Amino acid sequence: MGSASEDLLVTLQILPGFFSNCLFLALYDSVVLLKRAVSLLSCSRSAGCGEWRRMLTSEGLRSIWNSFLLDAYKQVKLGCEAPNSKVVKVPDGPRWSSAISSMASVPCGAKIQNGDECRLLDFESSDRPLVVNFGSLVEDFSDVADFVLVYIDEAHPSDGWVAPPMGSCSFSFRKHQNLEERMGAARKLIEHFSLPPQCQLVADCMDNNANVAYGVSNERLCIVQQRKVAYLGGKGPFFYSLKDVRQWLEQSYGRR
Repeated sequence: MGSASEDLLVTLQILPGFFSNCLFLALYDSVVLLKRAVSLLSCSRSAGCGEWRRMLTSEGLRSIWNSFLLDAYKQVKLGCEAPNSKVVKVPDGPRWSSAISSMASVPCGAKIQNGDECRLLDFESSDRPLVVNFGSLVEDFSDVADFVLVYIDEAHPSDGWVAPPMGSCSFSFRKHQNLEERMGAARKLIEHFSLPPQCQLVADCMDNNANVAYGVSNERLCIVQQRKVAYLGGKGPFFYSLKDVRQWLEQSYGRR
């Protein structure tokens, strides 16, 4: 954090965004409540089924405020040196052995075990951009770019700001108490969701250094090229755009 005057300036800058997020959640809760009321009045069979979880809660307000603070004080800057944050490799199949053996920063013959700490920029090649996070564009651009997904602190833990269930693919994780729990949650996710083999998976350390350095909080996309930040996406979820990353790659390497 900066001086008192700098902190005050940052607070004034993030207040409009904070209040707009709160307004969105209030509207969301109102719509959900209205739908439940209509269901009850129409004697729908599903009326009253399921627990209603408000999004605008004290935990939610703290989470939103902290996300704006993370974004305001993030170390990562467009065009500047990319933070080389500590991360931990998450074992998710045999692709780790081939991926790690091809990393230029690893000494020849060195054996890296699953769960070992490494650095985020270890996954960058000297002649290829590194896309931090991933989407459906992984397969399309794997011949010209490398991809890494960083699993960070849970945004909606079961013992914190709980989000409404999103269908059959919903997961419930409590706040990570140690690295084993965080890696276990990451492994559980990749067991249910198909992660392209071209995308490497790592977890942030328990000090959340990658989260803080890149101001992630919820979601963020970033492209690193020659250890410089070539593209820096907006704060998620509202300004998280895979389309912008695709456009950057298409402009740099042509359409796929």
